[in-house]
Amino acid sequence: MKHFLFLFSLLLSLGATAQVNVSSGKNSTPYTPIKDPKFYTYNTADHDYFIINQQTPTFEQINTLIVSDKTGNIITGKEISINAGIMGNSFDVVNLVVLGNRTILFVENKIKGELKNHLLAKVVDINGNVEATGTKIGSMDFAKPSNGGKWYASVTPDKKHVAIIGINPHAKDVADQIDYYILDENLKETSKGKFSFAGFTKEMNAGKFLASDKGDFYIVNEAYDKSYTYPVLYKFTIGGTAEIIPVMIADPSLKNLNYAMELNSKGDLVIAGYTQKKANFSAGDIANNGSWSFNSSIPSEVKTFPATNPLASVVARKIIFNGDTFYVIGERYKKEEQKIANPSPMQLSNRNYDYTYGDINVTAFDLDGNKKFETPISRNWTASTFDQDLTVGAGIINNKLALIFNDKYNKYFEDKHNIYVNVRVPVTVTVTNDGLMEAPRHFFKELDTKVSTYVLFPQFTSAGNDRVVVLMGKNDALKTATFTK
Repeated sequence: MKHFLFLFSLLLSLGATAQVNVSSGKNSTPYTPIKDPKFYTYNTADHDYFIINQQTPTFEQINTLIVSDKTGNIITGKEISINAGIMGNSFDVVNLVVLGNRTILFVENKIKGELKNHLLAKVVDINGNVEATGTKIGSMDFAKPSNGGKWYASVTPDKKHVAIIGINPHAKDVADQIDYYILDENLKETSKGKFSFAGFTKEMNAGKFLASDKGDFYIVNEAYDKSYTYPVLYKFTIGGTAEIIPVMIADPSLKNLNYAMELNSKGDLVIAGYTQKKANFSAGDIANNGSWSFNSSIPSEVKTFPATNPLASVVARKIIFNGDTFYVIGERYKKEEQKIANPSPMQLSNRNYDYTYGDINVTAFDLDGNKKFETPISRNWTASTFDQDLTVGAGIINNKLALIFNDKYNKYFEDKHNIYVNVRVPVTVTVTNDGLMEAPRHFFKELDTKVSTYVLFPQFTSAGNDRVVVLMGKNDALKTATFTK
């Protein structure tokens, strides 16, 4: 059935003119693929910033900064590191962000002798060099370094301010105090203060922290309802109040499966994802039976909708806005640990996994959170250890949602003897706000995939300014592929 849907969509749009083009960057930067990286991206009119974060088996945080110019050439490719200091005077990376046109490294400095946890902002230059001293932003008192409080940073959508929160060390039966600071592009303080969530006396953390241009702070954590999880929004507005909003589906037969979140153009937090049927026990892969949406401007309402095409093991990856529509981009995904008999301590701390990626799923909503349509796109991959090349990238090109991913060689070329069964073919599919999916277009020749051995890594995608930049990788290097109209 899924292949029929794919072919039907293809036939509907055979007459459409392909409106996505690609160009490859002229240079590369050294890089070795890593397992399970976290990824963050920022873009400006002149540059795309890629931040690849890795946690080593010894819990060291390694950030690789890659910056490309508007032609796709890489001008920075470097691991950003700091001196960890000494016992009693330690330094740890909090976050690496892009503010205005500068890269800023936020570092916490715990000084045992002072019983202080200081936050420093250090500028990273275009060559990846970190400023030596930095600017002191704030500090928290602590009784012991193991409970020294937690810092978080979030750049506002206008990219001209960064919001900092410091969750002070937890004390039993007391609501955690949270310090906040707003900094401009020059790291000048424009606002600061304190808040707490009265009556919430558990230890606070920020699973996800976002800040709007209008002074709203959104902290999202997960809570448990027996075997199900659901998001809880902790919202604070500068000059206003702090409130706790459980984002729960009202229908008792439905539960959250998973979700993504993003700020809309008004600065409201939008959360949307998939539902599942409530059950005491589920065997096998869980299929979604619908979708749901939430907007922080109407905190009491969670909307639900039945699935057009239920998919097993579907995961909501991201939300993308385009005019009067926003999209939830999902994909079928499984991650299973490779079993090892009598594993060593090193193997236990450095596990390997098998990955399965299936159909991509696009669910469109209007700006009020009502479902417009749902479109599946056929795809099937399996791999071990590394999977940066198997996921889907997305952005807006020519006012259309552009999906960018690797597809099977034999969908586009004859391969009678399965010689090229593992060859990745870079593909784009575009979807309009009215639900028209245009014919897939491959870029096998343009990106010289077979000869160069570079493969798209759609996990590393930067989207904005009517273009999408995706990193391409091989065993020892990365370069860019820029998709435009």
